[in-house]
Amino acid sequence: MIVDTAVWAWLGVLAMGAGTVPPLWRWFAKSGEGDSHALHYATLAGVTGVAALAYLAMALGFGVVSTPGGNLEAARYLDWLVTTPLLILFLGLLARPPRRVLIGLIGVDVVIIAGGVLASATTGTTSWVAFGVAGAAYAALVYGLLVTLPRSASAEADRVTAVFGTLRNITVVLWTLYPVVWLLAPTGFGILTPATEMLVFVYLDVVSKVGFVAVAVAGADALDRLGVGDASDLAAAFESPDAATAEPSDD
Repeated sequence: MIVDTAVWAWLGVLAMGAGTVPPLWRWFAKSGEGDSHALHYATLAGVTGVAALAYLAMALGFGVVSTPGGNLEAARYLDWLVTTPLLILFLGLLARPPRRVLIGLIGVDVVIIAGGVLASATTGTTSWVAFGVAGAAYAALVYGLLVTLPRSASAEADRVTAVFGTLRNITVVLWTLYPVVWLLAPTGFGILTPATEMLVFVYLDVVSKVGFVAVAVAGADALDRLGVGDASDLAAAFESPDAATAEPSDD
């Protein structure tokens, strides 16, 4: 059982490592051509790069913490604590909403992860209350991604809207499956074995992260339609609550 868990973790390392190559290659290949979207590519590489390191820790048996709720894969939750905000950040870089909207979505995401940690590390009523809080926060995040973010976003080219919509839908659909796995795993009703739990989480992580990165890189031409000159302009887009109403550049 332990061997099987490690095998799935090693597959996660390989998949996430492979998924990091395209954005890094795009970043370095385009840097010599004056490509100004380094922040986009760095964000994408950070998603799969951090996940690869987390799976490496799990494959080597590091990052496991003994809690009243059982062994907690701390490396997995640290991965999610870093990579899920990065995924939301990339969506924000495409949509360019007011800063308060993006910060709010990332804050709700952190609440979800914290609730998941508490639910997994405890038992009984405390665990289920924490799971319920995380579930409510996730419902708010889904509403934010489906309604608030698009509604408050800057008006962009159709290509940007299409890429954003695809990535947003991938995120919402796949992230909705994580609490289902938690319920079926030993953390919930115990229907899944630890090895099966690892297998399912690796599969979901690969599709939701590597798949996200692959679609984003394939749609990199949308970045040229953002009307942003450089990384400083990207940062400036989030400095004012009225950023969403700013006119896009003609460049």
